[in-house]
Amino acid sequence: MAMQSGQAVSRRHVRTEVGVDLEGAIDTGERKGRATIENISPGGARINTRVPVDPGQAIVLTIGDLGDAAGHVAWTNRYIVGVKFEQEVDAIADLLLAVAIY
Repeated sequence: MAMQSGQAVSRRHVRTEVGVDLEGAIDTGERKGRATIENISPGGARINTRVPVDPGQAIVLTIGDLGDAAGHVAWTNRYIVGVKFEQEVDAIADLLLAVAIY
């Protein structure tokens, strides 16, 4: 369980560390910029970006060649941002399955 502002936060998806960081982009509607996806699951991701965001803010995350995923900022810690996807991303589930099998 992760801690967020003193509260326990349950995890619905297993976080799978990606051996090589995935390059991506973040779009807040007002600003766009680069993002490095550090860890990802079908339900969300942890990214590193210099684009300023606030918890609850709607974003679109471009995930390498997998495409775009709409979501919102779950938490921030300077340049590290937790993103919760609006809906599970099947392409990510397929990627994680392929990595697990490999």
